Amino acid sequence: MTAKKLLDALTVAGCNPTIDGPGVVFDADPPAELARYLDVLLTGVRALLLGKRWYGIDCATGRACGPRRARTFGPLAGGALDPAAKLPRNVGLLTVDAPGEQWDRLGPWVLDDFPDCFEPDA
Repeated sequence: MTAKKLLDALTVAGCNPTIDGPGVVFDADPPAELARYLDVLLTGVRALLLGKRWYGIDCATGRACGPRRARTFGPLAGGALDPAAKLPRNVGLLTVDAPGEQWDRLGPWVLDDFPDCFEPDA
C-alpha cells in the first residue's frame, strides 16, 4: 500500500478525504481495511491533498529518507518521498512540507503490522 493507492481507495469507497485545518476529514467513515493504513500513511495522504512534498527521517541516524539520502539532518536536505512508492524501511518520522505541520513518529511495530507499506528487504 502506498499513500497514493490509499487516497485513491478512500475516494473510490466514497470517503472523499479533504483537508480541514490540521486534520483530514471524510464524508463517510473509511472502511476498516483502509482506516488501519491511516496510522502509517496519513501524512502522505495529507501531502497529496495539499499538493505538498512529503518527507521522512530515519530516527536512528537523523538523516533524511528518500531518493537522495542526506548527509545532514533535516527534511529539505534530502529528496522528498514519493507518495506513489512504498516507504523506505528505515523511515521513523514523517511530515508534510507545509506551515504548521508536525512530525508523525512511526512505532517500531509498523514494519511487522504493515509490511506492504514498505520497500522489501535489500
